[in-house]
Amino acid sequence: MFRRREKRPFAEAVKETFWPEMGWRRAGRYWMHRVGRVPGTPYGISAGFASGVAMAMTPFMGVHFPLSIALAWLLRGSIAASLLGTLFGNPVTWPFIWLATYRLGCFVLHMHPGHGPMELSWHVLRHSAWQVVAPMTVGGFLSAALTWPLVFLVLRPLIARYKHHRIAASHQHPVLGHEPRPAGD
Repeated sequence: MFRRREKRPFAEAVKETFWPEMGWRRAGRYWMHRVGRVPGTPYGISAGFASGVAMAMTPFMGVHFPLSIALAWLLRGSIAASLLGTLFGNPVTWPFIWLATYRLGCFVLHMHPGHGPMELSWHVLRHSAWQVVAPMTVGGFLSAALTWPLVFLVLRPLIARYKHHRIAASHQHPVLGHEPRPAGD
């Protein structure tokens, strides 16, 4: 139902991932519409989306969805919006997120960030992995704690306004010959 008539070549699909054909402004508007149409209250949607973005800051690939669902559930947020929020963490943003969380974690733990390539072997993973995982975990959860209120405070009034305009627009246009309902009903 939602497929393209002609399948795009793989290279074009990859290019579209990094640089949307429709442009960044239109892509942003599209995502705002997607988030605004999630059923729920502005608080629930904002809390859910902020939970997803916050958990995308953690270094635990593969458990972003369960972590965001758990946080959204605890905060009475929208689980659907939390899943959309986890999409903030993607192949384009992960290198920046990981670098920022690693450096923040090193700063907090008073560790010297390592420079240079690491040899990838079982010995290195067994004996040195904690030197990377510990700062990324601390930095990731600190970033999540800073990101959640920021995303929530920015998104809540936007979603409230979007929902208000959607309701007002639905009351102005009669659907299939029905009279518009008064706003108080």
